Amino acid sequence: MPQTRHDVKISSILTVLISVFVLSVTYAGQVIAQVDEMTLVINGGSVSRITMPPGTTRTVRTNKKFSDLVVGNPETADIVPLSEQVLYIQGKAPGLTNISIYDASKTLLGVIEVRIQLNFEDVVRAIRAVAPTAQVSVTNAGNKIRLSGSVSNAVELTKVLEVAQQFSEAPVINAVSVRSPQQVALEVRVLEASRSIGRDLGVNWVGRSTNGNVSTSGSRVQVGTNQAGGLISVLGSGASVAQQGALPFGTLIAKVLETAGIRIDTIIDALEGKGLVRRLAQPNLTTISGETARFHVGGEVPIQTAVSNAGGVASSTDYRPFGVRLEFVPTVLDNSRVNLRVMTEVSDIDNSINVNGNPGFTSRRAEAVIELKDGQSFSIAGLLENVDTRDISQLPWLGQVPVLGVLFRSTSFQKRETDLVIVVTPRLVRPARPNEPLASPLDQTRPTNDVEMFALGILEVNKDMLRKYKEGDGLIGPYGHIVDLKLEDGYVYSKN
Repeated sequence: MPQTRHDVKISSILTVLISVFVLSVTYAGQVIAQVDEMTLVINGGSVSRITMPPGTTRTVRTNKKFSDLVVGNPETADIVPLSEQVLYIQGKAPGLTNISIYDASKTLLGVIEVRIQLNFEDVVRAIRAVAPTAQVSVTNAGNKIRLSGSVSNAVELTKVLEVAQQFSEAPVINAVSVRSPQQVALEVRVLEASRSIGRDLGVNWVGRSTNGNVSTSGSRVQVGTNQAGGLISVLGSGASVAQQGALPFGTLIAKVLETAGIRIDTIIDALEGKGLVRRLAQPNLTTISGETARFHVGGEVPIQTAVSNAGGVASSTDYRPFGVRLEFVPTVLDNSRVNLRVMTEVSDIDNSINVNGNPGFTSRRAEAVIELKDGQSFSIAGLLENVDTRDISQLPWLGQVPVLGVLFRSTSFQKRETDLVIVVTPRLVRPARPNEPLASPLDQTRPTNDVEMFALGILEVNKDMLRKYKEGDGLIGPYGHIVDLKLEDGYVYSKN
């Protein structure tokens, strides 16, 4: 370790100048700073200890005259002799060093152990200012700030660590515990109801000549017969598909006129459809405060994409998840409040969409940041979609004729309604105690035996059925286990 030797035989002028600069700095007649001064008794190699924060100074006056000073670590503290009995110590960086003091005969008079460490009183005051309810102690551990004690919540802990870190370049040692529960269970309910109503009413005409040519009018599906007697469905685009069998559902065909080798048929389409879809997804997930939790029930679909490179075009495969997804980050605040960053999604594959061989998806997704108390619920998303479509196709001029125009036009009506609500409920939870039973979905039922399954057609027996069996519900006479006991005066029947 490098050592520094100072000679106290310096000029009196330089000693006076350094003493004046160190002991006081005066500006405009006012004292700006004053160093600490202490008296130290040195005798026979005695060891004294001094603790001071970095960036501060201290003047030490000894009871004996000294000649030489040897500093163990000049990077920690600077030592300046002012006179034969006064030396000046300036703290530079946190650490430990010593000062060996010798007299003119090179005899060791004493050793000063100097510890440069942070002023923990300033750290404590700063912590109390931002977290008055925190019970935190500040100590030194290897020239690092060590925090111990307890705080009420995670937000308070974050504030304490941020303040303590301002006083040290090294990372703060965190040994602080949090008193309030930190596990957060999030209950999410995704409720969706979709309703659709459709009506279709149209009159279409089919004209056929003896040579088999077909002429059509109207915009709906036309149904006719060929010369062999088979059914023909003629589409609006003019394409025809031979079909054998019954007429399409909701379609009525009638022969109107057949003369001069021309047969005219009319087709009446009358359809009404109703649909109702209800969906309920209720994912539950638990995580610790400040950590991200993810939940996914469903699957993944490979998506092929083309990627250009130096050698040409290559394909890459990505996977698109679908199903029920939940992702959230909770932060426990004071007074049992929870800050939530939530993302939830319910998606399905839509086979009606196809892009480069990749399917489409229908997705309902919500992202929000909310703040709730333990057990409170909040609706983070609500949607009502109402699509009302009306369409009229008609022959020009003829479709506008009063009354008779109905025979030359087709009318369709479609209505779709979608209701979507997403409700979140956070709960502060704790782990189960040792040997504490936890309920499972299978606790309420048991598999049936052969008699219950084959004779009664029951797949599972629930608790109510077990209770009825135990209590003999619907039975007349003794029930339960019968045990024969042999006694001196005969048999005794006991019901258990």
